[in-house]
Amino acid sequence: MNRNLLTAIFSLFSALAFSQGFIASIEENDLITLLNKPAIVTMADGSEVTGKFGGAVLISGYLDKVTIKSEDGEKLKLKPEEMVRLQIKASGFSKMAMMSSSSSSIKEVAKRDFSEIKNREYIVFETAQRSNKAAKFRLMQLLNPGFDAKIKVFADPNATQTSGIGIGGIKLTGGEDKSYLMVTGGTKAIVVKKSTYRKNFEELYQGCPDMVRAFQGEKIKWEDVAGHVFAFNEACKE
Repeated sequence: MNRNLLTAIFSLFSALAFSQGFIASIEENDLITLLNKPAIVTMADGSEVTGKFGGAVLISGYLDKVTIKSEDGEKLKLKPEEMVRLQIKASGFSKMAMMSSSSSSIKEVAKRDFSEIKNREYIVFETAQRSNKAAKFRLMQLLNPGFDAKIKVFADPNATQTSGIGIGGIKLTGGEDKSYLMVTGGTKAIVVKKSTYRKNFEELYQGCPDMVRAFQGEKIKWEDVAGHVFAFNEACKE
């Protein structure tokens, strides 16, 4: 992509006030709504298992000990290190919650097919290393499916949120996360917080100098983080 087009895109992004474009993170009570929903598991060896979600243990916000009911009736108990990706068909309530977080601005700017993001058919978990010293592998909820080629944004189980409106334990509006777990280049997840985002900005997007130059100082706003991740994924092609 040429420099002039990049500059135009980033100028437009910096002028827009992006609402959250990430999927809303699910909570422990939400797992109940996912029981017996169709599930697809990509195993570490590359094979694929299909069936229904039979439950999981939530440890400090991460999924562990996942049970999948296979199509032949067998119950498979899987550990995070055995899996690469878990997709669970969204229930009605969870799908409504996920769609509420989408950013129409992103679609308008991108002019591309964002059906995977807009429709939110599946809740996606991927295996990544935790950000703590133990760095154990955990299944983390992926919040930016469809524009996650360069930066994967995961739900931070320790994140605090602004208030929002919820029905039956499912958050429908508001609830801006104040931190995320982000993975770049397959490295260990790092905690990116609202309070330190400007300091993290250059490190996160250093692969695209034009983007770093386009956003400086007051132009770097936490509420635009989804737009930044999207811009980095789409505009900064090698």
